Amino acid sequence: MTSIRKFVGYTGAAAGITAAIAIAMASQAVVAAAPTSRASDQPARMQAAPSAECSAAIQAIKTAAINDSAEDASERALAKTNPGDGTDVDDDAAELANFKSLFSAARTACAPAAETAPKLTTFTPSAACTAALQALKAAWVQGRPTTQAQWINLQSLAQAVRAACGWEAGRR
Repeated sequence: MTSIRKFVGYTGAAAGITAAIAIAMASQAVVAAAPTSRASDQPARMQAAPSAECSAAIQAIKTAAINDSAEDASERALAKTNPGDGTDVDDDAAELANFKSLFSAARTACAPAAETAPKLTTFTPSAACTAALQALKAAWVQGRPTTQAQWINLQSLAQAVRAACGWEAGRR
């Protein structure tokens, strides 16, 4: 009977210690995996200032929203004093049509014109680039490099491709 009590007691203690270790390790894993602010790692991007037409359209939307909220507040105050007065459906429909036209005007004024869209160009490799690519492919087809010399050869061929094809070293 005493040996069973010792077994149960030691098992309970071992389970408690294991649970404490697991909790401690889990909290460390959460702290280690916590996301960091990478805003400082990213370069600042300049945004083009909106055109005068775009700014005016945005200001018109803001003004209409302020006027609408003031009108809605006065309608709510009036509804508290005169509960019999219903909401004016025609007025709400007119406001909705006004907002749709304002947003349409802003979209037209602020969206870039189709002519200013960036043009896509295709890459046409030069003869030197094609030859460097073929040499790299031929070395790669031979199989996985196992020696240091084979790795160095592949790296030099890759650098030759970058130089011949005009790729920058820092680009990904």
